[in-house]
Amino acid sequence: MSFTYIASAADWARIAPELVLAGVALLILLVDLLLPQTGAVPRERGAANFFVLPLLALLGVLGALAATIVLFVVGDGQRAFFGLVGSDWGSLYAYLAILSAAGLGIIFSPAYLKRLKLVHQGEYYALFLAATLGMMLLAAATSFMTLFLGLETLSLALYILCGFVTRRQSSQEAGMKYFLLSSFASAFLLYGVALIYGATGTTRFGARGTSAFPGVLQFLQVHPQSTTLLLIGIGLLTVGFAFKVSAIPFQMWTPDVYEGAPAPVTAFMSVGTKAAALVAFARVFAVVLAPVAADWQAVVWVLAVLTMVGGNLLALVQRNAKRLLAYSSVAHAGYLLIGVVVGGATGLAAILFYLLCYAFLNAGAFGALSALERLDNSGCDREDLRGLWFRRPWLAGFLAFFLLGLAGFPPMAGFAAKYYLFFAALQGGHPELLLIGVLTSVLGMYYYLRLIAAMFMEPAREAQEEALEVSLALAVAGAGASAGVAPRVSGPLGRAASTRTGGAGTGTAGAAVAVKTAAQATTKRAPAAQQAPETREQATEEGALAGSSLSWTTWLGLGLAALGALALGTVLPFWLVDLALKAAGTL
Repeated sequence: MSFTYIASAADWARIAPELVLAGVALLILLVDLLLPQTGAVPRERGAANFFVLPLLALLGVLGALAATIVLFVVGDGQRAFFGLVGSDWGSLYAYLAILSAAGLGIIFSPAYLKRLKLVHQGEYYALFLAATLGMMLLAAATSFMTLFLGLETLSLALYILCGFVTRRQSSQEAGMKYFLLSSFASAFLLYGVALIYGATGTTRFGARGTSAFPGVLQFLQVHPQSTTLLLIGIGLLTVGFAFKVSAIPFQMWTPDVYEGAPAPVTAFMSVGTKAAALVAFARVFAVVLAPVAADWQAVVWVLAVLTMVGGNLLALVQRNAKRLLAYSSVAHAGYLLIGVVVGGATGLAAILFYLLCYAFLNAGAFGALSALERLDNSGCDREDLRGLWFRRPWLAGFLAFFLLGLAGFPPMAGFAAKYYLFFAALQGGHPELLLIGVLTSVLGMYYYLRLIAAMFMEPAREAQEEALEVSLALAVAGAGASAGVAPRVSGPLGRAASTRTGGAGTGTAGAAVAVKTAAQATTKRAPAAQQAPETREQATEEGALAGSSLSWTTWLGLGLAALGALALGTVLPFWLVDLALKAAGTL
């Protein structure tokens, strides 16, 4: 038996967004070779690279977005390359969320890379576009082979991007942990694909209502009875997908990887990977495996409940903002799994719209944190965020805006996304999921508001430490005065204590306090040349953070993310939800 297939021009047109990304990724590598290399380090890039390369990457994303819109308008919605890749509206809708996250991640990157003095700019942006390409292939896959190809493409690129900060141990740990655990998950998924192929004799999904590309769906419609081989394959597929969407109990990699990876990469992967994996998850289970839904629906229901409850509970005890958003991302994966359980056009449309809203909110939150992250991965703890409103009010305002949106407060996109998702649960006959989702959302508001309260209502750590020192000096001075001895404290604190006590004296306790206070004051007033190297480095990073020549790109990204989140929560839902319903019908 022979098989011959020749790709037509229509096939290439149906994957135009992927072709644009692949072409621009190769162009970036070529341009990177031609740009001047300056600096003491041979591979350190010149100043132009911090603008030219991200601009090319952003143009690639915008070109892919334009191709996606063209396919929305004039595309035929058919599958390309013998039914392996879809160009349906469902896939194109997922492209909007993935490309939005990729564009925001690229905009946040230049200031971050320059502040941390990261070299190899060309490789960074080429890998960024390669990961985006893999996500789009995963979302558009209409065959298990294409699905696995897209999964591995995005994973290989993200392994390197997570460990891109080679001087940071946590970044290397994040890349290695993601590589090891993701490899196990890929193996589970591949074994599941092999067993489903053994049970059905095909790897193509098959088209609903047509026999143009007979696949698994048509086989299950004709043979609805489940076999042992098929059930085991579905179980392995569930494990693989649950890992990619960070569902409990397969979420253990998420907080460590999100915390250790560079913040712009985390902003991108937290949205893009979830969007691609959720669309593939929904297509495989809610569409292809719909004839045997009774065999897997209860398992996904349990995963959704565990992920909603567990993600919010684990986020409650986090003091690092990136880890808190990581567990928040886990909780949002639980909400999205409600759409998989509900199935049908309503459930799938709720997933698509939720992912688009989530893209702007989560990418914006991590983008705000990228402006605070230092070389040693510090700067995102709750202690570092205390009093941020008094130091950097605009940044605190943007971060609070995105956190309120993730919590579900109107008029941001989070409220509209959760409303339509919970409405789909009620309409799909799962009021228990609606109740659990609402209760866990209320629980999630606590840790979001607690972080906002730390930024707006608590003093900065340095101010609190100085106030504590003053209180301690005054307490010691008062104790000495009551004993007839007024301790002598040098420096500003000593003058404050003397003023309060009305006198001066000598004593052992006073001398100890004086020595300690003088040492602290000397440390605070010491010139930069006499400070420790790590102190000078931290001060240099903070100065670069405040006055970087590329900081405008971060503000641009935050503004675009805020504008998108606000528009999706007020004006666009009435149109985009209808579009999502039409797109879900084509999945």
